[in-house]
Amino acid sequence: MKKLITIAALLSTSAIATAALAQDKVLGYSIGADVVSEYVFRGQSFGQESLQPFAEVSYGNFTAGSWFSTGFGADSELSGDELDLYAGYSVPLEGDISLDLGATYYHYPQGGALFETENGSAGSYEVSASVGFGTVPLAPSVTAYYDFTLEAFTLEGAASYSVPVAEKLSLDLGGTVGLVEGNGFAYQWGTASAALSHSVTEAASLYIGANYSLNSDDNTLNLKEFNNATGTARGLAATTDNLFWVGSGISTSF
Repeated sequence: MKKLITIAALLSTSAIATAALAQDKVLGYSIGADVVSEYVFRGQSFGQESLQPFAEVSYGNFTAGSWFSTGFGADSELSGDELDLYAGYSVPLEGDISLDLGATYYHYPQGGALFETENGSAGSYEVSASVGFGTVPLAPSVTAYYDFTLEAFTLEGAASYSVPVAEKLSLDLGGTVGLVEGNGFAYQWGTASAALSHSVTEAASLYIGANYSLNSDDNTLNLKEFNNATGTARGLAATTDNLFWVGSGISTSF
């Protein structure tokens, strides 16, 4: 999931056939980390250069984990830390359709642009339901989210395709489109991504990738302009309708 930084994938778990679940309830672990030139979430920039480690545990139909982002570099003043705690349950279904239910708590220790709190910290709670079609070309999925704190409904569609390049190397292509309807705000976005993935071992892999995102309402924050502006100028000129960023990461499971 962590590939190309889509927190929506964090909310989903892999669908498992009913028969396999009965035979193989194995406890598994996954860890990894990404480095990205910009932290982009659902078409909006939440930070510039960032380090993003994660850890996840799974057992049968259940998955739980944590994901962290912290900014670094000269333009990281606005890249506040973020800690996400999430859990998911894959509903056993017959056939090739998967149904995944999830819940996530987003925590911002230094607060955030969407929150105003007395002690500076902030957070929001979100639930999700995702339907996927694993054996259909492009493996399409549709996910609905609802954030109780922001009173925001999000609908996201995704598709992906992997092209073998060499024995342990693949070109992974992906795309998402979505819309958000919140309390006083609404927008649509689309993101395209491409990554080269290399299987170091049977359990470990690394990737390097590039991403491009478009936003319908020019409400994607341009952090460099935001940092250089002051007062009301920050809200007037520090926006853009598109973003390009790159990332690299490594993950392993055991």
